[in-house]
Amino acid sequence: MPQENKTKKRSPFAMRVGIGSGVSLADIRSAAQNDPGAFMLKMQDAIDKGDLTLEKFNLRDTFRALVDIPVPARMPFMGEMREITTGAFPLLTGNLVVKRLNDAYDEIPTIGEELVDEMNDPKKFTTIASIHSLDVNTSRVDEGDPFPEIGAGEEKVTIGHNRNGRKLSITAEAIEENEIADFVRRVNALAFIASDWIEEQTLERVCDKYGSNTSTAAAPYVYMPDGVGAALYSATANTPGTKAPSGTRVANNPLVDYQSLDSARTVLVAMLNNRGKRISLPMSQMIMLVPDALVGVATMIRGSELVPGVENQINPWGPRGQWQPRILSTPKLDDISTSAWYLGAFKQQFVRKWKLNFEYITMAGTTQEFLDRRVAFQARIAWDVEVGATEYVKVIQNLDGTTYTP
Repeated sequence: MPQENKTKKRSPFAMRVGIGSGVSLADIRSAAQNDPGAFMLKMQDAIDKGDLTLEKFNLRDTFRALVDIPVPARMPFMGEMREITTGAFPLLTGNLVVKRLNDAYDEIPTIGEELVDEMNDPKKFTTIASIHSLDVNTSRVDEGDPFPEIGAGEEKVTIGHNRNGRKLSITAEAIEENEIADFVRRVNALAFIASDWIEEQTLERVCDKYGSNTSTAAAPYVYMPDGVGAALYSATANTPGTKAPSGTRVANNPLVDYQSLDSARTVLVAMLNNRGKRISLPMSQMIMLVPDALVGVATMIRGSELVPGVENQINPWGPRGQWQPRILSTPKLDDISTSAWYLGAFKQQFVRKWKLNFEYITMAGTTQEFLDRRVAFQARIAWDVEVGATEYVKVIQNLDGTTYTP
C-alpha cells in the first residue's frame, strides 16, 4: 500500500450541467412537474447531506416518475454558460453518480499528488521557463542605477497533453429490474479506472520510464526543453545540461544503507543554477521515492538511530540525524522498476498540467441508442492531463546497476 500519503484528494468530479432555480418530496412526480427547478434543488440538498445516495436509489420507480419531465439547467459551452432544458431523470441520476464518484475516488490510495505541482492550462502545449534561468548575474546595484529585470528565461520546457476518458450505459432492462447494485459497482469502477490511469501516468513520467530508458529511449519524454524530448536521468556529467555537473543519475547505487543516501546526496548538492552557483536543497525537505520492494530497507535506514556496526555513531538519515527525507512508496512503482529509487524535491521539478479537469456528462438514452440497444441512460467522464519536468536539478535517480530498462 502507498506509504505516508498525507494529501487527501477532494471531489475532483463536477457536473457540467448545473441545476436551475426551490421543493416538495412527498410526491416525486407532482413535485417535479409543479416546479422542476425547486425539485432538483431539493434533491441536490438531500444528496449533499447524504440523505439520498445512489445505493438507496430506485432506478425503476424514479425513471417512471421523472423520465418525461423537463428541467431548466445551465451548462458550459465554448467558455460560456448556456441555458438548456434537460430531463429530470438523467440530471438527478447524474448528480447521484457524481457524489458516488467523488466518494469512491477519495477512498483510493495514491501518491501522485505528493510528487507534482498542479496547474490548469487549456492549451495543448504549455511553455514554462525554468525558474533557475530567470535571474541575471548581478550581485550589486549601485545608487542611481536601474535595477535589472529578470528575463523571460532562455531555458524553456514544453508540457503537452494526454486525453482520456470512459463511459457507461444503462439499458432499459436494467432500469426495469432496478439493477442498482450493478450500477453502483460500475460507477465505482469509473472512479477506480480514472484514478489508476492518472496515478500510473504520473509515476511513469516522474520516473521518466520511456525517455530515460538506456536501451531504447522514446516518447513520451517528461523533460522537453524547447519542445524537444530529452532523457531526464543520465549518469553522464553535464547531462541533460550544465547545471548538473555530475549528471542526474547515480549508477551502481542500490538502496542498502545510509551510504546509498550519501551517494545520492553528493550528486544532488552539486546541482547549479544558471549563474553557476549551487542551489539550496535541504535534505530534511526531500522525498525518498521507493518501490514496494525497497520500502522495508528505506524504513530501516530512516528508522535506525545509529549506524549499524559502528559504536555510538549517529545515523545522519535516522530519527536523530540532520537529514530526514520522507518516504513515499507504492506497488505501482514496482511495475516500472523494483530496484530504482529516487531522492529529491519532486514538487519543485514536476508539474501536472490539466488541460481538462475531470468532466462528467450524463444524458438519457438517445432515440437511436434506445432503438438499437434500449439504452436508457448514459454517463461519461473525460480528462486531459500530462506531467512535465520544468527542471532537472531537483531529483536524482539511483540504480542498482548501470542500465535502466523498465
